[in-house]
Amino acid sequence: MKELNEALPCPPTRRDPESGFTLHGRRFDDPYAWLERLDDAETQGFIAAQEAITRGVLDGVPGRDWLRAAVTRSARYARLSPPIRTGPNGREFLWQADAEDEKLKLLMRREKGAPLETVLDPNTWANDEALVFAVPSPDGTRVAFGKAVGSTHGAVIHVLDVETGRLLPDRPRGTDHASLAWRPDGAGFFYSACPAPGEVPAGDEAHWNAIYEHRIGSSTPARRVFGDDHNKEYWCSVKVSECGRFAVLSKWDFVHANVVSLLRLADDVLLPVAPVMRSLHQVQVIGDSLLIHTDLDAPRGRACIASLAAPTEWRTILPENEDTLQTVVGVGGRLYAVYNHAASHRVHIHAEDGAYLRELVLPALGSVNRNEGDGVVSGVSGAWTGDEVWVSFESYVQPPSHYRYAYATDRLTPYHVPDVGLDPSAFATNQVWYSSADGTRVSMFIVHHKDLPRDGRLPVRLNGYGGFNISLQPRFTAVTAAWLKLGGVLAFANIRGGGEYGRAWHEAAIKTRRQNAFDDYIAAARFLVAEGYTTPARLASRGNSNGGVLVAVTALQAPEAFGAVFCRAPTLDMLQFPKFGFMSSATVEYGSPDDPVEGAYLAGYSPYHNVRSDRRYPVITFVPALNDRLAPPYDPLKMVARLQAENTLGGPYFLLPLRASGHGGGTTRTALVEQDVDELSFYCWALGVAPLDAGAADAAGAADAAGAAGAG
Repeated sequence: MKELNEALPCPPTRRDPESGFTLHGRRFDDPYAWLERLDDAETQGFIAAQEAITRGVLDGVPGRDWLRAAVTRSARYARLSPPIRTGPNGREFLWQADAEDEKLKLLMRREKGAPLETVLDPNTWANDEALVFAVPSPDGTRVAFGKAVGSTHGAVIHVLDVETGRLLPDRPRGTDHASLAWRPDGAGFFYSACPAPGEVPAGDEAHWNAIYEHRIGSSTPARRVFGDDHNKEYWCSVKVSECGRFAVLSKWDFVHANVVSLLRLADDVLLPVAPVMRSLHQVQVIGDSLLIHTDLDAPRGRACIASLAAPTEWRTILPENEDTLQTVVGVGGRLYAVYNHAASHRVHIHAEDGAYLRELVLPALGSVNRNEGDGVVSGVSGAWTGDEVWVSFESYVQPPSHYRYAYATDRLTPYHVPDVGLDPSAFATNQVWYSSADGTRVSMFIVHHKDLPRDGRLPVRLNGYGGFNISLQPRFTAVTAAWLKLGGVLAFANIRGGGEYGRAWHEAAIKTRRQNAFDDYIAAARFLVAEGYTTPARLASRGNSNGGVLVAVTALQAPEAFGAVFCRAPTLDMLQFPKFGFMSSATVEYGSPDDPVEGAYLAGYSPYHNVRSDRRYPVITFVPALNDRLAPPYDPLKMVARLQAENTLGGPYFLLPLRASGHGGGTTRTALVEQDVDELSFYCWALGVAPLDAGAADAAGAADAAGAAGAG
């Protein structure tokens, strides 16, 4: 390992002293604005030179082969989804990937007992092409799927004829296709999209999202059926009810609020359900009623029922309580309510009228639900009129798994629990509470091997998010599994700004209250030191997306609290983020630089504008995804250039560009594994962690496998 104070050769970077802008009467310099032009030769030269420095460090870390083997063991496992039932003859589709596959593929079984057939196999496509979604038609004869290049954003819909294996000539209108739902007769589908080029003024191409209807084989452009004519920032999603009578249409103000309407498919009449943009709702048609999950007048959520004849007249059946009601779905004639109980999940089962029946006991402390584009999606699924109940589950030490639940016997039966070479019984997951700067109590999960002694010098990776109403819940990743095998400790702080404790917890760290999230995170780092887990020099801070903003800000505000920082896909120039694509919609979360009060607040913590020469910042790796559609990929470039020029006391500061990767990472399993190996190599280099030798790695892997087999 290199000494961190050893100077690394940094190439000189051109500084433009005249570049900058004035905001609310104050001048802000922007000397590296030229790096925003990613395709320019000068910018490409900067990226290449910085990448060479980073590679010189990471590639030289001893034990990278062990790291790669450890990550691969926990990343390359067989995947299998519950079946998607279609048609009258038992036809079903499912997602599957073998351990050696780079991407998930869509398979089909024509009838019960028939062999599986491959419908879509993106493993045969180019490496940078991704299968983002695939939705079979109701009769199972067609599949509408989204293909993207270089990331999982910007998908284009194609339609496959399952019987012939041929692509139809249909090319639905617009760009950035998503959220697709077929008409019950299979004659067409609804989908969300941004307008086609030329339909909106230049610069608005990422806005004015709407729901369109495409008819198969029609030469007429898809008709716009739902959207907003006044606010270009809203985005939309669509589902078709199980009964086939309605399309459920939602219009979202980012993740803060949405409105919901029903489109009656028989006559195209639009029926309002939740017409005011002030709260969050999920709506499901069950029989002749609507099941509505809302946080309207209930910051921790409640469930209501309404008649289809009067869809705006709601009656509460599951009132708000001390846990956050994250989702509620009707399956098999009963209601399955998933509660966020101190940042992990509990599932309660209720009768249709809301009467409590029982708790569905999960395998361990973990997560059921997941966050997707149209909000939080329940991990309990199945048909309201069917008898199958599927439950998804994962934890910090168990990968995404699927179970069948039988209500009659109250039994959860494994359907697919992957083997990732990790014995869950060997690790402890504890929840602790600590006090933030203003006295607020904040929860944090700490995960480590049960036999690990707390000696005050353990290598710890602290993770946080704290924004956009997204809960940081127990999730499995290959990189965290490998870190645990290294003898590392994982810490996940449930700071304000997230959705763990309801709307009030989220709103406690938006706009001009954002500092609460930063204070909560800094307090988490100091708690880990005070409680004898580690020292600041052995503590790595890791954040992605909004979490990238978090770890960058806290590294600048409290540099003495962290030994290393891994800042992935962040936004770092908080005064200019609205100019990038859809990011202008994020002003509902961050506040607007154009507002005098909010702009001044953003200037107070914007990482790019708060670099100080008199502070010793920790070593930081900035990780831009060069095909990022959600966060400005040039912000990390500008930040590295500024830190290298203006803060010689701290660092070093690395740029680790993700090529052919979007906001969520690479499009192949190999690319994701290599990204994880680089991340772990950085921690090992910065914190002085020595990966096991090959023999020890083999022995550890064998022990984990034996333990998993015994547990099974």
